[in-house]
Amino acid sequence: MLFHRASHSYSSLHSLLLALCIVLTGCLSTGNRSDTPSKRATLADFAAEQQAVSVAQVELSESQRAAKLKAIYLQLLSLEPDPEVRTKLEYRLVQINSEAYEAQAFGTDIPDSNSAHSERLALVKIKNDEQALQQLIDDYHALLQRFPNRAENEHIRYQLAKALDLQGQLQPSLNQMELLLSRYPQTKYFVELNFRRGEIYYNLEDYSAAIQAYHQVLNARNNEKYRVNSLYMQGWSHFKLGRFYHADQSFLKVFDAMLTLENLEQSRDNFSFEQLSNRHQNLAIDTQRVLSISLSQQQQSLSLVELVNHSQTQYLPLYQHLLFKHLATFLLQKDLIFDAQQTYQAYIELAKDNIWAARFTLPLLDLLKQQGKFNEAQTLKGDYIQQFGLTSRFWQQAPLAQQQELLPKLLEFSEEHSRRLYAHAQSQSNGTVRIQAFTSAASALKAYLEIARYASVHSQALLSGNLLPEESLYADANFEAQDYPKALQLYKSIAYGDKPIALQTSSEAQAHQPSRSVAAQDKEIKQNAAYAATVTIRKMTPSNITANSVHTDDWRLERNQLDKLFIEHYPQDKRALELATHAAKYAFDDNDLTALTQFKNFVLQSHGLDTQHLSTNQASLQARQLSPVALQQAQVVSQLFAHKQYQDKQFKLAENAYGVALGFVDKNIESRAKTQDRLTIRKTRKEMRERLASSIYLQAQAYKNSQPQLAVQTLLRVGQVVPESEYRSTAEFDAANLLLEQKNWQQAVTVLLAFEQNYPNHKYSASIPAKLTQSYEALGQWQLAAAQLLVMAERADTPELKREAQYTAADYYDKSGNHQKALQAFRTYANSYPEPFNIAQEVRYKMSEFYRISQETDKQYFWFRKILNFHSKKNKVAPQQIGAREIELASTAAFGLATAHQTTFNQVRLKAPLQTSLKRKQKAMKQAIHYFQQVLTMELAQYVPQSTYQLAEMYRQLAADVMQSERPKNLDELALEEYEILLEELAYPFEEKAIEIHETNSQRAWQDIYDRWIAQSFNKLAEMSPALYDKKERSHDVIDTMY
Repeated sequence: MLFHRASHSYSSLHSLLLALCIVLTGCLSTGNRSDTPSKRATLADFAAEQQAVSVAQVELSESQRAAKLKAIYLQLLSLEPDPEVRTKLEYRLVQINSEAYEAQAFGTDIPDSNSAHSERLALVKIKNDEQALQQLIDDYHALLQRFPNRAENEHIRYQLAKALDLQGQLQPSLNQMELLLSRYPQTKYFVELNFRRGEIYYNLEDYSAAIQAYHQVLNARNNEKYRVNSLYMQGWSHFKLGRFYHADQSFLKVFDAMLTLENLEQSRDNFSFEQLSNRHQNLAIDTQRVLSISLSQQQQSLSLVELVNHSQTQYLPLYQHLLFKHLATFLLQKDLIFDAQQTYQAYIELAKDNIWAARFTLPLLDLLKQQGKFNEAQTLKGDYIQQFGLTSRFWQQAPLAQQQELLPKLLEFSEEHSRRLYAHAQSQSNGTVRIQAFTSAASALKAYLEIARYASVHSQALLSGNLLPEESLYADANFEAQDYPKALQLYKSIAYGDKPIALQTSSEAQAHQPSRSVAAQDKEIKQNAAYAATVTIRKMTPSNITANSVHTDDWRLERNQLDKLFIEHYPQDKRALELATHAAKYAFDDNDLTALTQFKNFVLQSHGLDTQHLSTNQASLQARQLSPVALQQAQVVSQLFAHKQYQDKQFKLAENAYGVALGFVDKNIESRAKTQDRLTIRKTRKEMRERLASSIYLQAQAYKNSQPQLAVQTLLRVGQVVPESEYRSTAEFDAANLLLEQKNWQQAVTVLLAFEQNYPNHKYSASIPAKLTQSYEALGQWQLAAAQLLVMAERADTPELKREAQYTAADYYDKSGNHQKALQAFRTYANSYPEPFNIAQEVRYKMSEFYRISQETDKQYFWFRKILNFHSKKNKVAPQQIGAREIELASTAAFGLATAHQTTFNQVRLKAPLQTSLKRKQKAMKQAIHYFQQVLTMELAQYVPQSTYQLAEMYRQLAADVMQSERPKNLDELALEEYEILLEELAYPFEEKAIEIHETNSQRAWQDIYDRWIAQSFNKLAEMSPALYDKKERSHDVIDTMY
């Protein structure tokens, strides 16, 4: 500030003089330069620059007035005797001179303290009157010297300092200011003097002192006139000392000080320094420039962010975006593009929810593109959508005008960003990376669609068409991201509208069919969405919930409904056939025969097949004309339909359905198939033929009780229709059993024999012999029955079963008259089964009888000995197990052997030499006696008398044969006589023994046992011992005569 016009009131003895001398003065402060203040200009400098400036503008009235006042005061001074009054008059004269001098410089108007033009004009005028200025300085010095302690010296010294400054004597002026402030610390010129001190120190490059002086100004009261400039110059002082941060803080305070003075209607959304008054605009421009220079010499945007974050200035939020913008512009002017980029980025990060962050994004994008940083540019666009989109915090609080401002770029960026992410996701390989990429793409597409829908309501002109393509893309992205519920919702909405599909009636579903007026592209999109919905629902298989879960039922219902809708709406679409094929599978799984039938008919009819009159042969013929895909579809639905009929136990219908299904997989179809598919077709055909056989078989099961003969026919039809089926054996076996139950023996035999021939190793074959045996027995075909029994015996698992079968077979052979096979069977039994003992003995006896009949006595006797041998063994270990029949058989065998040996005994002739032949005869006799003794031991009444008799007869016969034996030749008469005596002695014991045995036999008569053999014993006794036994019984007549 160069100087102020001051007003002083002086008391005077004369009221008239006081009235004339009252003058009001104002203050004038210096303006600010826009250039960097390297050195403050002096008054002399201004005068030298503006020699030609006219001073004619100063009004003469003021000078004339001052002259009159001066004349009055001079007159008073010459008249006034009082020293005090004279002193006051002298001070007043100096003041008048000063005012006159100032009036000459400024005229009647007080200049604007911030007007550079006014200040320069005044400086020129004052400088041009050097003589007057020097006179003032001399007057000030004189007063101060004459009156050093007067109170008025405060003002005089103030004026002196100002005048010295006008002369360019900075140091003397500064000395006067320092002296004034020291003597008058509460001076009313405190603010102005410190401001002037700061300017002088700055010009003297004593920046620290300047800072202190400006600090005094800023801390003083009533400093409004100098506050803005003090802050500005304080900032420059810090800057000159390299204290950039403090300089920056001061510059921010400059902005706040100006805004405080302006009192504007302020909004940071559209604020600019151009809104300030003219006197502040230039200063604001200069301050921004020096601030940018300061920041550029630090860490640029980082320093600015730190400055903003730590600043406590009131109005910083209003204009901080301008600081970043000016810094970025400054850096660009210096070709520091990257640094400018970082500046914009710093602000966007700092004020994310500010409209200027959105605005600065656009020049930042341009900078990134200039540097070829296209990836970063794309990322920035994505961030722009995220930071300023419809769901952002900014958007929620932004006014409509700002929303409208950002909407075009949001729409542009979101569309570009979403499509770029989608293309990127498509390029990824399968796996987590791809899923994540599509998740990001879906999120971006969602954001775009939300923005586009908003635009369709608030700014329709921004959209070029409908959003169906993007909606479809959004649904696809969710599908690829495996967010199937969301994808399904979107597909359904595109295809059928927003109404829940599960709740649609058939008429409503038909109403959603695309109208003919819909554009072809939209129709295609809807059609593809409808199909995609069917694909998506299948991806949502609820594998983690139970089959009876309500959720599972809902899922299945919706899946089936979606399939049905697509098929109904787009029957000509080849995918409808594919869906119908899948739908048939699901209908099968859901046990829905009606739906399965519909889908089956749709597929077959779509391929030109007559479902009403389709046979196996027809299916086979038409199958050859189908494409591989069509054939596969026909195969699937026909097989599912057959399986369903089978599951529902509709076996007659299942038989027909399997017949049709087999027509689509016959051998001709197999030969046309690819090599790798032939095995599958062959396997499928085999499985279905088995099911066909099973269908026939199960039909028969239903006929068993009510129509057994029809059941038999049906069972036998299994082998006729599917001869290779595993069911054939069971069916034919069941048929045989039914025939047996119905006692249809001959047909049963036929079926059983065929089964046995066809399935010799089948597990059922083991029971065939028994069933054949049963049939042959019923038919009386014993020999055939016996043959089966022998098979049973051979295959039997248990010894007991083997034994019984063997015995029965032998018995049946015997019954049939085939004694040779009966003999063989009984021999096998006899040699294999010694137990049960009774049956074994009977079999041995039968064997002996066979040989008796065939007159093979040796073999007969062999079995007799077997009987006796086993009888003897059993008698030793378990005699209680021997019954009457076994005793009878053993007795018969012993008696037979005894008789045989007796016959041998009888046949031996006693010849000379007697000893040799007698020994042979005795041996035979001994063997016969051995067996007769066994008969006697067993005490069977049937054989004991006879055996006793024969035994006695053998002794009698031996005695007789001895006596009748051949006499040795060449014996004389005496020798022959002696020989005769010896024979008698030899025969006598035998004869006695014979009598004894006959007597034993005869005595049985006294035991009420009497038969012809006992009678014959009596006869033999009579012959051998007539004295005792040959007595005639007296007749009744003689007795009657005696009495």
